[in-house]
Formats: sequence, C-alpha cells, structure tokens
Amino acid sequence: MKTIPLIFVLFLIFTVSPSTEAQIPSPSVTEEEVRQFMDQYRERFMKMDLDAYMALFLKDAVENRALPYADIREAYQRTIARSRSIVYQLKIHAVQTYARSAFVSGRYRIIQVFKKDGREKVYKGNIQYDLVRENSSLKIREINYGRDD
Repeated sequence: MKTIPLIFVLFLIFTVSPSTEAQIPSPSVTEEEVRQFMDQYRERFMKMDLDAYMALFLKDAVENRALPYADIREAYQRTIARSRSIVYQLKIHAVQTYARSAFVSGRYRIIQVFKKDGREKVYKGNIQYDLVRENSSLKIREINYGRDD
C-alpha cells in the first residue's frame, strides 16, 4: 500500500512541477537607450534608407494622430525620392521613461535639398515621440509634430 502514495507523489512531481526556466522581465526603458534610439532615428533618415528607417516604426504606428503606417511609409518614400540630401537636427527637451515605453519631446529642424534643382527647404517645429519596447528594441508607436510658419 505504500507504493501507491509514492507513485502518486512522483506523478505530481513530474506533471505539476513549476518551470525551471526563470521568467526574466525586460528591463525598464532608460534615458540613455532613448537617446541612442533617437540618434539612430536621425541617422537612418539622413541616410535616406527607407526600409531601415521604417523598421523603427511599429506596424500600427500613427503620425499626427491620423496617418497610419502605410501612409507614413508612402510619404517618406516620396520625400526620399525627391531628395538629394536630408539633414535632420533634433533638440530633445524632455525624456520620460516608463517600464516598457518612453515619451520624448523636443524641436526638429530638417533641411531638405531637392534632386531636381538643388533648392533647399527648411522645416522646423515642435515634435513628440511615443516609443514602446517591442521585444528587445524601441519602436515608434506615435509621432506628432507641427511646423513653424
């Protein structure tokens, strides 16, 4: 009769035992990580590599509270196709970090040189980024900006 309880205990051990793999939570987003991401964002835009640049956006990202990912991609594709060069300057005013996200606000200045005639156009204004960690890297969930007149 003592074998029945032993078999039952062994059954419980092998079928109900907790996982031996520890669940390691991803670390909180840091300001340094956000600043590195923003540098990467600027660099990819200035290199005019659309695929590398758009890889920084979530597939459900939104621009200016209205433009979905597909339209964002199309707009940047047109911008890059018409540009000889793009210079992107960003002055970060504030970075707020959370466990899996961050909020960045600042001012941007873009100098676009057109392929067709070499003419320059300057865009500038306030900008805000809502970033979120996806797997191990940050991505843009939402970007909102205005333009100075």
